[in-house]
Amino acid sequence: MAVTGTDPDTAPAAWFHMDAMRTALALVVAFGHLWGLLIEDYAGSQSIPVRAAYFLAGFAHSAVILFFVLSGYWITRSVVARAGRGWSWSGYLTDRLARLGIVLVPALALGGLLDWIAYYPLNLATHHDLTHAWVLTQDLSHSLTPTALAGNLLFLQHLFVPPFGSNGPLWSLAFEFWYYLWFPALWLSLTRRRLSLALPVLLITLANPELAFGFLSWMCGALLYFAEQRARRARWQAPNWAAPLAALLCLAALVWGRTGDFSIEDPLEAACFALFLFTLLRSTPRRWSVLRPFAAYGARASFSLYATHFPVTAFVAGLAVGDRRWAIDAEALAVAAGILVLVVSVGWGFAALTEAHTGSLRRWLHSRIARTGTGQAA
Repeated sequence: MAVTGTDPDTAPAAWFHMDAMRTALALVVAFGHLWGLLIEDYAGSQSIPVRAAYFLAGFAHSAVILFFVLSGYWITRSVVARAGRGWSWSGYLTDRLARLGIVLVPALALGGLLDWIAYYPLNLATHHDLTHAWVLTQDLSHSLTPTALAGNLLFLQHLFVPPFGSNGPLWSLAFEFWYYLWFPALWLSLTRRRLSLALPVLLITLANPELAFGFLSWMCGALLYFAEQRARRARWQAPNWAAPLAALLCLAALVWGRTGDFSIEDPLEAACFALFLFTLLRSTPRRWSVLRPFAAYGARASFSLYATHFPVTAFVAGLAVGDRRWAIDAEALAVAAGILVLVVSVGWGFAALTEAHTGSLRRWLHSRIARTGTGQAA
């Protein structure tokens, strides 16, 4: 999710496609949540196209798991490179917190404002759980509080406090933050053959076992990095048929995982996606010009879209549906399409104001830390 963006015009072709995937995955998440807020629950005995639409709307969680794989790959790449140059926890954490915070803090502000307006002055049924939308399970009287806000700023949502306001998807951002600490702590302990002082952060998993289970999926991205590096050194190239075959395997795993709760679908989907990415990285895919806008959006705004889409969607959908979600028809689909375009546009504009300035924030933070260190040394 919150991985560093690349330039779609200069990045390797595989990275270009990975950035386009980030947009696709963010859209899948946004579509699934929009569907749950706007459209009534599936009641069976409907046409095949309608049943297919409900089926497609159920892939939001799987999309987050695939995001974990992409994050694991990019963060592992960064950690290994930093360790090779000489590890600095302060430098690493400054960069990670800048990347996360520049989006998270204003996203919490925007979401909190929209949720407060919806819950109090407008008294929207959606935000009071009167429409029984399964994607909005938080009680806003408990989640729209200073305590929840402080916990979210410390990446403790879904562990000790609820995600702030209606923004349930922020659970994965907390998971990501702790994985950003876990992996370098484990990697440095392994490569330096001495225990890292950061290892105690692993104890945070006692707050929620789901955190450790999600790490299995995230580590598929780490294993992808090491496998790709080994194949690169061996100069192994994937045959032309490998990526399409791996893509079909990944699709089959996703469809299978959608048919029930099997407890193992998350790491299985992650492993299949990592295999597909491995074949993509070790081949020479074409840069499809039609994908360039998706790659650009994925590199520059997919994180912002993910962080802001839910409160914006909940607010607009709450205004639209009143006290009862809609049956699926042409009007409902048109409204859904309009809301999706709106949240994508908000994500792009939000990114221009926030994550586009990540580099500047990092440089400022590093300069402040350097000046503080110089002052203390003096």
